[in-house]
Amino acid sequence: MSEGSGGREYFMELNQYRAGKREQGLLKFVILVLTVALIAEGFFLIELARRQRIVLVPPGLGEVQEGWISDRQAGPEYLKQMTRFLLPLVTSFHPRTLDPQLSLFLHHVAPEQYGSVKAQLLSQGERAVKNDLSQVFYIQEVEVKGNIARATGLLKRFVGKNQTSEEVMTYEISYEIRHGRPYVAGIVLTPTAGIGASNRHRE
Repeated sequence: MSEGSGGREYFMELNQYRAGKREQGLLKFVILVLTVALIAEGFFLIELARRQRIVLVPPGLGEVQEGWISDRQAGPEYLKQMTRFLLPLVTSFHPRTLDPQLSLFLHHVAPEQYGSVKAQLLSQGERAVKNDLSQVFYIQEVEVKGNIARATGLLKRFVGKNQTSEEVMTYEISYEIRHGRPYVAGIVLTPTAGIGASNRHRE
């Protein structure tokens, strides 16, 4: 083999080597770009899921009205209907129905408030059972501002079968929305409102 042909083969192999290196570099760059794009898309989808509004039907919500809830917010209609569902559990009761009602209500209380709210409601529940106290609260109107719902209605209280009072009362429930679920963060019951009277449970 002549020196000329050997030199040409050397340069051909060198060019092929350089071309291969360029292709490898380009391939690595493409892989890097795709990886970054996939990671960015993942973060985008996570953020989109957090901000997405989900249409849910809370207990008691009619067919015509709809309420929405997202990761950290809820629509006014949703909170109105949640209030109409939750509030009677602690404002309308009979000694025989009190325990299951309080248990259901506590499932919706924020974890930070659970212990104190449970102790207070159970204490007042024991007093209601001991003295044969019952009451019923007829909700007439619910107003929502932000995550706070105010329910106004007619409260009737009884000892045994005898009605002892009838008056218009207002209850206020504050909510926290966590990962698309509403929690009761605070409830204010007016001083003459029976169970929960004169008590505030807030963060």
